[in-house]
Amino acid sequence: MRLLLTLGLVISLSVTAQDARETDTSLRGVANSLLVQALESRVLALQVPVGDPLSIKPVSPVAQAVGSFYEQRGYQPVWTDPVRLQALIEALEGLVADGLEPEDYSVTFLRQMHDQLQIDRQPPASEQVEWELLATNAYLRALYHLFNGKVNPAGLDPQWNFELNELSPLVVAGLMNEGVESSRIADIFAQTRPQHPAYASLKAGLARYRQLAAAGGWPSLPAGPTLKPCMIDPQVSFLRQRLLATGDYLPVSPHEQDEAVAKCIAANSASAQASSAASSEGDASADAVVTSVAASTDSSSASSSSAAPVNSDEVFDEYLVAAVKQFQRDQYLDDDGAIGPATRAALNVSAQSRVDQIRVNLDRARWLLHNIPDDLLLVDIAGFKITYFKGGKEAWRSRVQVGMSYRTTPVFKSEVNYITLNPTWTVPPTILRKDILPKLRKDLNYLREHNIRVLDSNGKQLDPATIDWNRPGNVTLRQDAGPDAALGKAVIRFPNPYSVYLHDTPHQKLFNKSQRAFSSGCIRVERALELVDLLLSENPDWNSSRIALASGKTRNVTLVKRVPIMLAYWTVDAVSESKVAFKPDIYARDGAVLAALNQRVNQPLLSVITE
Repeated sequence: MRLLLTLGLVISLSVTAQDARETDTSLRGVANSLLVQALESRVLALQVPVGDPLSIKPVSPVAQAVGSFYEQRGYQPVWTDPVRLQALIEALEGLVADGLEPEDYSVTFLRQMHDQLQIDRQPPASEQVEWELLATNAYLRALYHLFNGKVNPAGLDPQWNFELNELSPLVVAGLMNEGVESSRIADIFAQTRPQHPAYASLKAGLARYRQLAAAGGWPSLPAGPTLKPCMIDPQVSFLRQRLLATGDYLPVSPHEQDEAVAKCIAANSASAQASSAASSEGDASADAVVTSVAASTDSSSASSSSAAPVNSDEVFDEYLVAAVKQFQRDQYLDDDGAIGPATRAALNVSAQSRVDQIRVNLDRARWLLHNIPDDLLLVDIAGFKITYFKGGKEAWRSRVQVGMSYRTTPVFKSEVNYITLNPTWTVPPTILRKDILPKLRKDLNYLREHNIRVLDSNGKQLDPATIDWNRPGNVTLRQDAGPDAALGKAVIRFPNPYSVYLHDTPHQKLFNKSQRAFSSGCIRVERALELVDLLLSENPDWNSSRIALASGKTRNVTLVKRVPIMLAYWTVDAVSESKVAFKPDIYARDGAVLAALNQRVNQPLLSVITE
């Protein structure tokens, strides 16, 4: 009897538990159905424009992508699954490697949301819908930022004319669902960021310099006189440590360093003896030599010729000189091997500042590095160089001179469509007003010396002496073609609203400068005729163009095949897979990009969807 009662109780309890599970499942099904309905209603509402019918803006691509995403899923919620949400959180946290800030994507809130799901807390459907859309929006925003950058370049540069790559809402929704179904959202992010090797190099550089910054960076060189080869000075030890920290200096063997130190001591001793002999003879010319030697040799280096021990780390030996010269070349400084004010300033830029500089250029890379054409003429404005890519490979490279800081070379893209051989030069209004008119008011011979003619609005030549150059009116100055003409022997032209072009130049010596911001906005090209030859190589009549070039007559030659050209600005070079090099910010543009990059996105993110 007792056994039967016990069995009855067990059966009764089992039935009760099963009923409870079925009831719970039923309730969950009802709750999920309500959530689906609420989510569908909210998402569909986002697809309906609001406002004055006469001024309604079209539904944004972002809202369309959200709609497509949930439509493809039958409006089933995504982020109620803790595994999926965790995959999203981890992928968003990984964006720090791209120089982005995870908090722009509500990571803290998403973690709190994940914690609530872990303890099976179910908020009301309306609140859950907002949670759902916030997580989806974070996912979507990250995709857009990886594809086109966080910062809007058009908002910083009114000359910007690069069209950012469009992400079709349907394509975005498909990518999002692919990541959701596989719980491999990080892989979707990897597909979305630029695939160009330069981007990977910048990411590696960012990781490396973040490690350096976290470890305390590097020692700064205190202010002092210029350090020159073979000087012996405590600052040389700081210099060695500084270059060692960034891998710009690689230690040599003790034997090699001892030999290098001995060479410097011998050189210093010889200089000191020459100085002493010249002083005793009272030779005036020798005094000049002494002055020169004194400038390049620290007083301590002279005493080092005695038997007193020398700290080899404080000797500016040949291996350290070689490292300094390479650093200077990387920084677009004169590679004289000496530590003057400019090199000292570059060495003393902090590790954290370099981290910020790389982050800025990663965002620039996201603006530019998608769908680069195989044939491309690329002007690196801050790097003072031009590269012609043919079939995706570098075919030609040369140095350029770009616009001065107050007459900057604009950033834009176009297509080279024709070339002018033996060009005349029509003086632009700005150059006429600011440069030439002040000279003409002093001396009209300037026009004759530079083969410049004065024309009226109908192209009729005027006598310069009959013009009031304080009020010249509507006149045009045009320089004839010739060996000393401002545009040299060729102009490479492409449509743009800035009257900017590439051209040959008689100012060849300026190409030897390390920083070459000398022009009024156009790009002066070293060995420009080599580039002309490459660009016209597909023209069947190029031989006749060569004859025209030799004749000195002005002629326009249309390219059979237009060549895309990009004038771009960036301040970090991807030297290799593991090395980056920093350039001067010649137009002071990094600061504005960094400020915009660091500006936190307003929370919640739903405003992006409803805009």
